[in-house]
Amino acid sequence: MDQEIELCLALPAELNAAFIQKLPKLLPAAGKAVQQDLLSIYYDTPNMDLQRREMGLRLRQKGEQWIQTVKYGQSAGGGLNARAEFEHITHGPALELANIADLDARNFLCDDKIATRLQPAFTTRIQRTLWEVEDKQGNIVEIALDIGHISCDDRSTVVNEVEVELKQGRIEAVFGVALTLAKAFPLLPQPRSKAERGSRLFTQTPIKPEGAKLPELLPDMTPVEARRLIKMECLRHLQANLPWVGQGDDMEFIHQARVAIRRMRSANKAFSALPDDATWNRLETGLQSLAQMLGDVRDRDVLVHETLARIEPAFEGKIPLHVVQQALLQQREELIQKVRTTMHSPRIGTLLLHLLAWLHVDHPEDAAAEGVTLKDFAHAALDKRLSAVEKYAKRWEKLDEPERHTLRKHVKKLRYSAEFFSSLYPAARVKKFLGSYRDVQEALGLMNDAVVSRELLQQLAVQQPATAFAAGAAAGWEERIGYLAVEEIMPALQEMRGAKVYW
Repeated sequence: MDQEIELCLALPAELNAAFIQKLPKLLPAAGKAVQQDLLSIYYDTPNMDLQRREMGLRLRQKGEQWIQTVKYGQSAGGGLNARAEFEHITHGPALELANIADLDARNFLCDDKIATRLQPAFTTRIQRTLWEVEDKQGNIVEIALDIGHISCDDRSTVVNEVEVELKQGRIEAVFGVALTLAKAFPLLPQPRSKAERGSRLFTQTPIKPEGAKLPELLPDMTPVEARRLIKMECLRHLQANLPWVGQGDDMEFIHQARVAIRRMRSANKAFSALPDDATWNRLETGLQSLAQMLGDVRDRDVLVHETLARIEPAFEGKIPLHVVQQALLQQREELIQKVRTTMHSPRIGTLLLHLLAWLHVDHPEDAAAEGVTLKDFAHAALDKRLSAVEKYAKRWEKLDEPERHTLRKHVKKLRYSAEFFSSLYPAARVKKFLGSYRDVQEALGLMNDAVVSRELLQQLAVQQPATAFAAGAAAGWEERIGYLAVEEIMPALQEMRGAKVYW
């Protein structure tokens, strides 16, 4: 059995020629480029039984040879694949299931319920340019520029990506090569393999915004292992949405990408008792900058499509809100262009690769956290988050606007932390606790939206005087909404403060 360890990185097609030309200069140890034409046929059942088992079955033509490959196991996440792989040369373009070396895979695929229903699901046709790099430590890394398409019936999708695969040595070598390339080209980690993209074509499943998932923590995990698992999920959440930010009109990609960053930063605070890490601190600064750009767009989305849409019926057409909407949409387009420009620079790719490397490489300082059970660690972390909420909640009536915003952030951090550790505790108790915080968070969120909307409208009135009348009317309405929310939050605060903790 071999283990495939590779990074898949999306490359803009217009940079293919420059990539081929510059790679030998960026990596002087790279061997001479080799050209390959690859035809691959991927198999599954009509019900996608292999995909559900996280297994792939492929026949690939390479020159005169046909090679059968079976892969299985979960992706390592974030564009990094680390899966079991079994290959053998076949006698022609036909499956040879009985020759699969792995017993479990062979038994599953040879079962009549599977074998008799296997069919070609999709194909890939790839022109591959291949380089091999061997460093002074003996690590061997293969770099492949893949250009082509995935097709299924009359449907197809373009492939234009760089794969960096470890052939021998340590995983750090993969990240080293990838980061060298990503500093020169806008290489974004591609979280979906060719097989997954082909399966989407086969099932005609469109790309949609994805929400957060809760990783399954085990009581015998160390806090360091739990933090890694949680942050890997946050990175998956980010990368599932980020490539589609600014493409099309679906605002939810931006919202989910921003939430993913917020959750990742909250995860770090939930594990703040672990040793401080200077590398993470630098990465967090980059995440903050990305979140700010996304937040600027998201604020306009909320204001135009939620706030003004809610206000418009009450104004009965007497206030020209359309001039405000048009001005805000123009601002949004300018901000989206800024995001697109940043995404097409090396900045975001290197940030994500550094994050991925940080999550997959051991840190010597983490040894200081050994000896603490995960439940004890979770108990202390949740107590700390709860104490921060309580400090502000008990003084609610005396809080000014910035302090109310601080309370909102503490409530959100507590909710995220409570979700992160939830799999260690009975689900019913967790659900009841989180439910007691929902109304408070919604009310605080409404207040915050009112504040942000008011500030944006006031800025717009100054920048574009033609909008001043309508913007002022809308800002006044939002101020009223904020006051109403303040008056109505007390019952929710009382319920929250009386909630029984689940830990």
